[in-house]
Amino acid sequence: MSHTHIGQEDWPCIGRMLRAGHPFKEIARTIGKDPSAVGRHVKEYGGRDGYDAREVRRRKRMKRIAAMDCIRLIRGNLLRFIKKELIEHKSPEQIAGVLSRRKQPIVASTIYRYIKERAPHLKKYLRSKKGKYRRRRGTKIREIQREQAKKRRIDERPKIVERRGRIGDFEGDTLMGRDKRVRIVSFVDRRTGYLIAFLLPKMNAELLTRLTLKHFRHIPKRKRKTITLDNGVEFSDWERLEKESGMTVYFAYPYHFWERGSNENTNGLLRQYFPKSFDFNLITPAELAHVVRQLNNRERKRLKFLSPRQVFWKKRKGCN
Repeated sequence: MSHTHIGQEDWPCIGRMLRAGHPFKEIARTIGKDPSAVGRHVKEYGGRDGYDAREVRRRKRMKRIAAMDCIRLIRGNLLRFIKKELIEHKSPEQIAGVLSRRKQPIVASTIYRYIKERAPHLKKYLRSKKGKYRRRRGTKIREIQREQAKKRRIDERPKIVERRGRIGDFEGDTLMGRDKRVRIVSFVDRRTGYLIAFLLPKMNAELLTRLTLKHFRHIPKRKRKTITLDNGVEFSDWERLEKESGMTVYFAYPYHFWERGSNENTNGLLRQYFPKSFDFNLITPAELAHVVRQLNNRERKRLKFLSPRQVFWKKRKGCN
């Protein structure tokens, strides 16, 4: 067996079987855990004769409280000292050793935990990279860097896109609700404000690309020129999207949401119907389609009081 974590749901069963005289192997088989893990757990919490699930629960709770108390100690001068030492590429073990000589009882694991929970930006200074912080050769970070290098940035777009000079230049984004699982995917034409939107039932890049291609299929090729996206992982299948849609894909710079102003403005309109506090699981495709129709049929001052649908689909002088 490979299951080594003994959860609180296992403690009462372990206690009952120990009192009945069952060996560790039988206990491990019953709860689906590794026998050596069961043995270590029982030894740590009182042994065969002293094990009690209620005592395990109490001691676990005290450990959590003690750990939180230690994290709370990292502030002020102590925090500044730890940051300075980390920036100088000293390990948490070395920092803890120095602090112990100064009679400041902060152990290395507390420093690691503080970084993980409260200061993840300090991870880059960890030089040992043990356990959770280890980065193997050819790791995800390098893969991400390679992927980022392939992307065309927003400032590479043709000038006609920037000045909204034609139909067919879209901006894309996703909206989250209270559940943070189901999302609304929105694409807006920069020239007309014409909206394409659909529900994404789960965060999956391949699924998003497939649904995007499906919803753009009815758009004539002459009105599919470029698409500008944000840097979310949901758009990581962008190369397939570009190849199969015929649109050139560009990316805004991270955290520069204002670079996709058309999309941000339309997302604000969608939020009037579907606020962040709303559970997107409750939205049906028909309800979303109804809202999209309403927005596409709403006259706009900048379109001389025509609607996005009218300008996008009808050939009017100066609109194509």
